[in-house]
Amino acid sequence: MKAEFIEVVFINGEEILGSHKRVDLPFRRVSARALIIRKNDGAILGTLHREGGRFALPGGSIEDGESSIDAIERELKEENITLVGSDNEWPNRIAVDYFDGYKELSIWNVFLVDEADVEQCDENIETKWIKQDEDVWYPFMHERIILIIKRLVPKTARIGIELR
Repeated sequence: MKAEFIEVVFINGEEILGSHKRVDLPFRRVSARALIIRKNDGAILGTLHREGGRFALPGGSIEDGESSIDAIERELKEENITLVGSDNEWPNRIAVDYFDGYKELSIWNVFLVDEADVEQCDENIETKWIKQDEDVWYPFMHERIILIIKRLVPKTARIGIELR
């Protein structure tokens, strides 16, 4: 994957454009994921994409010209997930994860909700609430999820975890 950008500096509040840069990045995909936590019990909303697979966080690829926030909102609609009683701080609760198995960089937004209404969709076989002590996730995701919860919303943490 390649990234292109223009260097920008600010001098005395004035934006000064610099040179154009192109960088080869060590991943093939950037995704946006929603770490959705139910306020009353700390359960996490997970999605299953195929029989015999492991659970993942709702979300998907960020499309060209799309922000991670736009991508999360689009993906939740595509996956027929409606958040009930979501707090407004989720755009500011961000974690970044890299999974080298898929060469995927993921931007995770952490949501605190009262509930989620989920309707069937073609992308997922199952979407359900998962207790924090259940490790039904893709490899190493469980530890990452719990660490992010402890860092960004510690009052919702329900378990301690030791890293392997």
